[in-house]
Amino acid sequence: MTTTTVSYRPYQPEDAEAVKSIIDEAFHIHRYARAPRLHTAAIDAYLREVLLESTYARVAEQDGRVIGILAGRVEGRPRLPGRLGNHLRVVGDMLCLLLTGFPERRTLRYYSQFERIYARLHASVREPLSNEVTVFAVDASARGLGVGSALFRDYMAHLRAHDRTGFYLYTDSLCTYQFYERKGMVRAAEEDMALRVEGLPGAVEVYLYTGRVPEQTLSTKIGRASCRERV
Repeated sequence: MTTTTVSYRPYQPEDAEAVKSIIDEAFHIHRYARAPRLHTAAIDAYLREVLLESTYARVAEQDGRVIGILAGRVEGRPRLPGRLGNHLRVVGDMLCLLLTGFPERRTLRYYSQFERIYARLHASVREPLSNEVTVFAVDASARGLGVGSALFRDYMAHLRAHDRTGFYLYTDSLCTYQFYERKGMVRAAEEDMALRVEGLPGAVEVYLYTGRVPEQTLSTKIGRASCRERV
């Protein structure tokens, strides 16, 4: 059996195109914005907004190809570098969507509706929420190989290093939300959302999950020492 080394490192600007491809496939952005120009703007805006919101971003790489990403925001920590460039890209992308997106306004409206639901879910949770996982996605070809678990473990170690005890994230029934339940996270709020987007179900359940940062174990220390994984 052939083994391939997967390495983990901080996100770099040159990773953008590979990460956008992973995000597009994971979150079905091509379903909401089908026209090539709109799709390009939508997926770029998604990534740039994530980077603007985040203080942490780490990727998994195999044979020189990025196959996964986890980004997060640790409250009180400085945001990722490149904020001006990312902000300008978002402005340009949003102008493109506003000026040329009229033919697909209905599906784009569904896409933007997620943000409004996230705000309502956040407001419905009584406990304070901090340290959001802003994006977490693994390439379809690498799922089931432990890449997601390794990225998740690295973020838990990062939170522990900054004395954080809790974190949260948004997901939905179109994603592999069961992963978070296996990691001990709890569904703190949910809301149904109707969809009329070709290629997607007629409804989706949107979730907010909360979690506690696990204490460091001996096996975690060993895994962090190499920061690599065999698959």
